[in-house]
Amino acid sequence: MSVVISTYQEGEALAATVRSVSHADPRPREIVVVDDGSTDGSAERDWPDHVTLVRQAHRGIAAARNRGARVASQPALVFLDAHCGVADGWLDPLLDLLDEEPEAVAGPAVRDAEEPDYVGCGARIVDALFTYRWQRVPDTAGALVPVGVVPGGCLAVSRRAFADAGGFAPFTGFGVEDVEISLRWWRAGRPLLGVPASQVAHRFRATPPYRPDHASWLRNVLRTALLHLTGERLRATVLACARFSSFNRAVADVLTERWAEAASRLAVAEVRQVVSYLDTWAPAAFPAQVSSDDAPAIDGWTAW
Repeated sequence: MSVVISTYQEGEALAATVRSVSHADPRPREIVVVDDGSTDGSAERDWPDHVTLVRQAHRGIAAARNRGARVASQPALVFLDAHCGVADGWLDPLLDLLDEEPEAVAGPAVRDAEEPDYVGCGARIVDALFTYRWQRVPDTAGALVPVGVVPGGCLAVSRRAFADAGGFAPFTGFGVEDVEISLRWWRAGRPLLGVPASQVAHRFRATPPYRPDHASWLRNVLRTALLHLTGERLRATVLACARFSSFNRAVADVLTERWAEAASRLAVAEVRQVVSYLDTWAPAAFPAQVSSDDAPAIDGWTAW
């Protein structure tokens, strides 16, 4: 097992996360820390031998995780935020799940480090901007949980399946990369599962230790919509994005990219229809549509 920790301006939280993962039993064979252009000195440490440090210019969490996956040597990957804590036994249920379901993307139950009674396992989409809400942990001990989104704070996958799927989409900045890979994974007929027997503490922060890049987030929302939505559902996301001051630049940037080709490939290879995903995991965000003919101009974006 390789644990890939992407980090940007995390300060002491990075070292605390690496210590937590290193001291828990079992310890992963390797920890890959990808420093995504930090300037706070947080990655400048004398790391132990089982920790590999990789540096890159700041590009965002998707690029950092893809870089870490390429460097990692083990057959299973766990992508972990750099502000987490783990306890003994957290890795075994994830590894057992990947042994049984090698095509799955899986996530643990995640506990709020500041509010330990708040625990969620997987998520569902609640609005047209792909905001998600955590699911409650089921009462059935040890049961696997089908989920709509495996949140990116901790996400486990086999290295082979991750490479076959092309990794995280080439997004910039932070946000939505976990929603996009979950949508892509589900459409390909692969399992998305929560593993309550594995638990991770995550520090949910009202303010990140860096200036948020809202323009990059907005581009990622639009990219996800153009890859996976059509008709009124695509229109809903575009109109939701249009409320933001950076919309004009964001949509201009995204429309010059080659997302239509990727969307066409996804549609051709689709095993489960995206409308079924949305009806199951995002019904409030994207109500069932009668006809895509209601929004011909928006639909045209998917056939550049």
